[in-house]
Amino acid sequence: MSAAGPRHAAPVAAIWAVLAFASIAGFALAEGLAPARIAATAAILLAAVKINLIMVHYMDLTWSHTPLRPLLAAWLAVVTLILLGGYWSA
Repeated sequence: MSAAGPRHAAPVAAIWAVLAFASIAGFALAEGLAPARIAATAAILLAAVKINLIMVHYMDLTWSHTPLRPLLAAWLAVVTLILLGGYWSA
């Protein structure tokens, strides 16, 4: 086992817990705990946060591919804004 293994175990578990909580929160919102427009907006935003966490932490974009990180963040922001704009304009 490498020396970096145990050091990265806690952040991975913490990110996994955040992703699990966000999934449960999105499910709860979709099941009627909030008005439909608020729930849909929150679900889209939760999805964007989850995608960002996965890209940064599980795809190892925290230390490598530095030019790629802003490009992916911009792509995620544009897609999220398009989805929200399309939903709210309908």
